[in-house]
Amino acid sequence: MAIAIPKSGHFEAFALIVDINGFTGMVAQSDGNVIADFVRDVLVGSVKAVEDAGGEVVGFMGDAILAVLPDADSAAAACFVIAKDLNSQCEYISQSQKECPDCWEFAPGGPSLKIGIEHGWMDVAEISSRALGTHQLIIGNAINHAARILNAGSGNRCLVGPSAVKHGFSNYQLEGPSFIAGKSGEPSYEYFKFDLEDIWIEGVPGDGYSYW
Repeated sequence: MAIAIPKSGHFEAFALIVDINGFTGMVAQSDGNVIADFVRDVLVGSVKAVEDAGGEVVGFMGDAILAVLPDADSAAAACFVIAKDLNSQCEYISQSQKECPDCWEFAPGGPSLKIGIEHGWMDVAEISSRALGTHQLIIGNAINHAARILNAGSGNRCLVGPSAVKHGFSNYQLEGPSFIAGKSGEPSYEYFKFDLEDIWIEGVPGDGYSYW
C-alpha cells in the first residue's frame, strides 16, 4: 500500500529519517570536493528503498533524508533493504578510495548510517521559494522523536519510537526500551533498537568488504 499525502491538513504515518554517521567531521576534514557526490551515493539506496516500500521521501536535510511510510511493515521493509544494500550502493566509493586515497580522506572508515523511526499524526502545508518552487512542509511530533533518538547508540543502527512499536513494530525483534535525554526543557525520548545485526554489512579491510 502506497502512502497518500494530502496537499494540506493532517495525515497519520510513520516518519523515517536516514542520517550519515560522523558527517560533521567529514565536512570539516574535506576541502569541499566530492562531498556532495559522497552524500548522494550513500543515500541514493535509501531513497529507492523507501519508494519501493510504498513510502515517499519528503525532505533532504544535508546528509539526511526524511521519509513517510504508511505502516510498520513498509517501514521495516525499507530498513531491511537500506541495511542490506548499503555496501553495494557505495561500492564505487570503495574502488575510488583504492584508486585515489586522497580524494576520500575525509571518510577513511567508509559510510555508516543511522535510522530513526516513529509513528504519529503529521501536519502539512505548502511553502515556496524561488530556487525550490512550491513543495510540502510536513511537521509532526513523530518527526521530532525520530530525529532525537537518532543520536542514541553508535555505528549502523535502526532505532524505533514507542508509538511505532504500538502500531506494528512489536511484530519485529526489538531490544529495549532505552532512553536518551532530550534537549534543555524536553523530557527523555524512549526508543527500541530494531535488530538488523545479521543484515548490516560490517567488515574489516581484507575480508571482502574493504570499504567497511
